[in-house]
Amino acid sequence: MILLATHRTVYEYPSPAFESHNEVRLMPLTDDSQTCREFRVDVLPRVPVFSYEDIGGTVHHFGVRQPHVRMEIVATATVETRRSDPYADVDLLTDGWDFYAADENRQANVEYLTESPYVTFHPEAARIAQEVRRGATGIATFLLDLNRHINELLTYDTDATHVHSTLDEVLEKRAGVCQDYAHLMIACCRTQGVPTRYVSGYLYGGPGIRGEQATHAWLECLLPQGRWLALDPTNALLANDHHIRVHVGRDYSEVAPTKGVYVGPPASRLLVEVSVVAASPASVSA
Repeated sequence: MILLATHRTVYEYPSPAFESHNEVRLMPLTDDSQTCREFRVDVLPRVPVFSYEDIGGTVHHFGVRQPHVRMEIVATATVETRRSDPYADVDLLTDGWDFYAADENRQANVEYLTESPYVTFHPEAARIAQEVRRGATGIATFLLDLNRHINELLTYDTDATHVHSTLDEVLEKRAGVCQDYAHLMIACCRTQGVPTRYVSGYLYGGPGIRGEQATHAWLECLLPQGRWLALDPTNALLANDHHIRVHVGRDYSEVAPTKGVYVGPPASRLLVEVSVVAASPASVSA
């Protein structure tokens, strides 16, 4: 599938801001599941944009030194996705838990097993994970059952939480957005010793699909076979060729689409728009 993604971010200030320094993590990854064919990021006011690679993906950065009351960042990408059968090679029969007890496997994935700023070893997360694990025949069925359980446990509500919400808030309200679904399931998995990482990206939606109008979030769990299984608890799905991977980290703190600092008024207005559409045959051939 060929998908065209556009991410537009606008900051507006009540009085001029200046000395603005920014990082954006908006470029889709190229890996076994997808290829980023084209990408560009444009900034207004016009400034040079630079980039570097970190462990989770590409980071673009720039500075705006002239006074400005509005800054706009527009990233556009053309991505070919190749994950039409996410269940391929998923072993539902083997137990697999011994893999996670081995010291060499724990040491190799320690960053995805420990607590991180948004993912703590919350007692309720451990209880949820243990409850689901008791009914599972092995690691793959545990992850699939937990994915469905988190989806049913939380109510999707864009007003229930904010970007800095903790697991305490999410569990108290039993509601949130894709970031919260992902953080809770990551916490559940890590309490059981399953290396789990946070994925930010985009989702080509359809009827009943949540998260297609904004940056989406899901997670990946390391299977004993060495494959990372991508799960989307917001939609109770395995990630498929409608998902575009952009950046990977321990939690949201490492994959935030935009972050920066500036000198200027303390208040600002933020507008974010995301669009993902399937390319037409004419645009693909072109």
